Amino acid sequence: ELNEEAVSLIDIAEDCRRMMEIRAKGKQIDLVSSFASNLPKIWGDERAIRQVVLNLLSNAIKFTPQSGKIQLVVTRSADGGQLVSVRDNGPGIPEDEIETVLSSFGQGSLAHKTAEQGAGLGLPIVQKIMELHQGRFDLFSKLRFGTEVIATFPRARVMDALAPVPQQHQDLEIYSEAN
Repeated sequence: ELNEEAVSLIDIAEDCRRMMEIRAKGKQIDLVSSFASNLPKIWGDERAIRQVVLNLLSNAIKFTPQSGKIQLVVTRSADGGQLVSVRDNGPGIPEDEIETVLSSFGQGSLAHKTAEQGAGLGLPIVQKIMELHQGRFDLFSKLRFGTEVIATFPRARVMDALAPVPQQHQDLEIYSEAN
């Protein structure tokens, strides 16, 4: 269940970037961000959206090798919605394992080889949150080149795209008691 309000995707992404920066620096990973200017707020659940960005950044840091690079981008999507993209230059995910990493408790072979094992719930949680927001979640990966994950919020959730709520005017009636 979503607790929705008008939120800034850029503010959420920037908070998450700051929170994850220490972990990235610990691995000498260059965490760079690029945010489009003048993005209107979107209608969504701030806590859930924060979870999406943190999960995506956390995965990128976990699987990007020391001295790697991660790009966090917030911009408009082609259809007028807004998206968060996290791209890393890590080892990538073998094509035959993408379905596994997107399933609950599923981990690819790389997760089994790393010291930082999780429960394998990060991406399925992201998928569910995006589904609740009528959005999309896409994962693109190329072995030895890295991975890009994109969470896209639909145009219908962008505040400048929402139809104004018609206001009910209560007409005041003035009565005079002058005889």
